[in-house]
Amino acid sequence: NGIDGTPKGILNWAAPANSFAAAASVSVANTTLDLGKMVLALMNSDVPMTRPAWLMNPKVWNYLVTETNTNGFFVFRDEMVNRQTLWGWPFAVTTTIPGNLGTSANESELYLVDMADAIVGESLSPRVDSSSVAAYYDGSSVVAAFSKDQTVIRVIVEHDFLMRRGESVAVLTGVGWGN
Repeated sequence: NGIDGTPKGILNWAAPANSFAAAASVSVANTTLDLGKMVLALMNSDVPMTRPAWLMNPKVWNYLVTETNTNGFFVFRDEMVNRQTLWGWPFAVTTTIPGNLGTSANESELYLVDMADAIVGESLSPRVDSSSVAAYYDGSSVVAAFSKDQTVIRVIVEHDFLMRRGESVAVLTGVGWGN
């Protein structure tokens, strides 16, 4: 969330106008409308869609690849399993996106992000410290380096994440698909 020196994640970079609640009832029509809302949000914000990608929890992926229409045909399975895309854009599946959100702890979120606007920054000069009087925890007790005739070394590398613009992120909240 960007507080106390932590990176501000994709959810917190999203423009408020690009965050939508999923339709209350789950159906092929509502799923398609929800996906379309996300695409339209980025397009209406003039996002170039250079490298769009979907980000989802495994239960959202599982729902999408098993969703069938009224004739019993899989709606997204061929594209998602064989081509590894959804609506022509790649997707990533991760448990980093929770699957236990909402009042019943059974909802998730779905993201559509133009990854060309995602930036990972890394400090070019790591800080290296060494000390022969430092102490460290070895898993069961605190060890004093001086008493063990050791030198403790630590390396600090700084990283950060940001979106060039929040409009490059669309978030679908309250996704109860697959429950």
